[in-house]
Amino acid sequence: MSHARPIRLRRKRMAALVGILAAAAAVLVIALAGPGSSSSRTNAARPSRQAHGIRAAASVPQRRGVPLLALPAKPPARTVRVPILTWHRVAVYAREYTKSVPDETVEPSVFAQELDALASHGYHPISQLQLFNALFHRASLPLRPVLLTVDDGYVDDVKTILPLLQTHHFVATFYIITHRFHEPGFLNATEVRRLDAAGMDVGAHTRNHVPLAKVSMAEMTEQIAGSRRDLEHVVGHPVQWFAYPFGSFDATVIAAVRRAGFVLAVTTQGGTSESSQDPLTMPRIHVGRSAGVSTVLVCASSPAACGGGGG
Repeated sequence: MSHARPIRLRRKRMAALVGILAAAAAVLVIALAGPGSSSSRTNAARPSRQAHGIRAAASVPQRRGVPLLALPAKPPARTVRVPILTWHRVAVYAREYTKSVPDETVEPSVFAQELDALASHGYHPISQLQLFNALFHRASLPLRPVLLTVDDGYVDDVKTILPLLQTHHFVATFYIITHRFHEPGFLNATEVRRLDAAGMDVGAHTRNHVPLAKVSMAEMTEQIAGSRRDLEHVVGHPVQWFAYPFGSFDATVIAAVRRAGFVLAVTTQGGTSESSQDPLTMPRIHVGRSAGVSTVLVCASSPAACGGGGG
């Protein structure tokens, strides 16, 4: 009995010592994981993905990556043969809400046949950037390049033309009159964004479709530069392509178009040769109601076969 008591006492003391050491270790771990630790700092600096990352990404609209371009002061002379075909309305004329000039309204079935013919004959629609790079950076173009353009910004652009273009994986340029967003029969801002999101080029066609060579300098500037600002606000990236209403321009108008930051502009003059020396007065070919599949193919293949028009 006398020997057992000291042994039990030593065991109790040892157990107490082990408990004290364990408690000290626990305190040390808590201290290391506290507010001053690197682990805590990392977590504090990294916000919850659910709270911030996903919500922020969903709130930011996706924008196309469109480079900001500028015309060279003294570009080397270069000419490329690119027929620029232009349409206005693709609709059933008998059912138009607002009647257009008959020659500017192409029936949807005819337009579909025209696109089919261009595709089957090996034509490759190109973008404005491809044309710009071909003129100023000697970039190569596909065989039989063609630029498809549509003027004025009717609702036909999204209802009829866009689906037919997408069937062939074709790109086109839509020149928009920006102060018609509220008018029946014309695109609104949401529909313009839809064209842009589909990979189409969006260009300016002034605010009110006025003959620029016949208005005051102030009005001219407002119509040209203002339409660019309007569209850039809508699509969220540079808009650098322009079309002259009624084909109305002179040296003063061209200078205003250049000052506004446009780098390619189209006229209503006929032709198929585009030049680095005249990028703001490019000719193109009007495709109206009187044209058909055979006419479109002839105009695209022969430099002198078709004239301009439209606007």
